[in-house]
Amino acid sequence: MADDTHPAPGPPEGPPPSPARHRRALPWLAGALALAVLGGGALWLWKPWQSQELPQSACWSALSRDDLKPLAGKSGRTTQQGAARLQTPTGPQDPANRGTTCVLDWFPDGGDGSRALLSVQVGPALHGIEADRTAESAQGRPVAILDVGGGAAALATTEPSRRVQFYVRCDVRVPPAGPNAQYIRIDVGGSTIDGASPAKARQAYADIALKVARVAAEEYECGDKAQLPATAPAVPDLATH
Repeated sequence: MADDTHPAPGPPEGPPPSPARHRRALPWLAGALALAVLGGGALWLWKPWQSQELPQSACWSALSRDDLKPLAGKSGRTTQQGAARLQTPTGPQDPANRGTTCVLDWFPDGGDGSRALLSVQVGPALHGIEADRTAESAQGRPVAILDVGGGAAALATTEPSRRVQFYVRCDVRVPPAGPNAQYIRIDVGGSTIDGASPAKARQAYADIALKVARVAAEEYECGDKAQLPATAPAVPDLATH
């Protein structure tokens, strides 16, 4: 006999979503998409996996992390070499040209080797400012005399020895038979690091030179002769001069 039974009917289907419900859902969907796009953009800009590992204090405690930022690339770390404090000629047996060096090396993430992020040399300027300027010019490098004022002077040079030389008036203690040095020189330079702005790096050298000069003037006991400016002089782009 044929089976006349039929499956039990399922629950009645609800009415299709109304156009009004669709219209209410669209703003929520658009907002979610916008947040996703913004979030992705923020991650792209921030890139938390890229970081500058810079010391909080460097070069005889004269510099902070913010002083080094303009010199560094987007991602890497530094190591520091040099004496813990400035060494000055303090007795007859000390060499007149005794100086101190601070070097920070930059190790880029994913790169091979290192480059000098910053090199600072402090010591008596035995040959004088004009002699240094003449020596730089004789090698065909553009040299700019920076407007410092007071008891200081500064020179800036370009590649291949891009640096700023800052001179502070000071009667340096030297051995009796040694030459007189009326200035101490702060020589600041470094390598071009990928990702760093050359213009910002040039100005950072001058800012760093002034900060180190303040520390050096105290260590060398320059007294009132060291009349340092409140801010560093502006450094021009010597490549265009």
